[in-house]
Amino acid sequence: MDAVQERLARWTAPDQTHPLAKREADLAALVDGDKTAWESYGQHYEGWTMEDMERLLTGVRAARRETL
Repeated sequence: MDAVQERLARWTAPDQTHPLAKREADLAALVDGDKTAWESYGQHYEGWTMEDMERLLTGVRAARRETL
């Protein structure tokens, strides 16, 4: 399991209380290169490529659609 899959599995676990909508918004800001988002959350993605970030965002969006 790679880092993206691991993060998605953790974030979509039944006991997870942090809303996926918030995670989606934060990831979208990171992917868009938002400086404030990178200052706030960038340390959680050290070593990640932009492709990894985009894959995670796509996965979060898919998971949100499944829960709506």
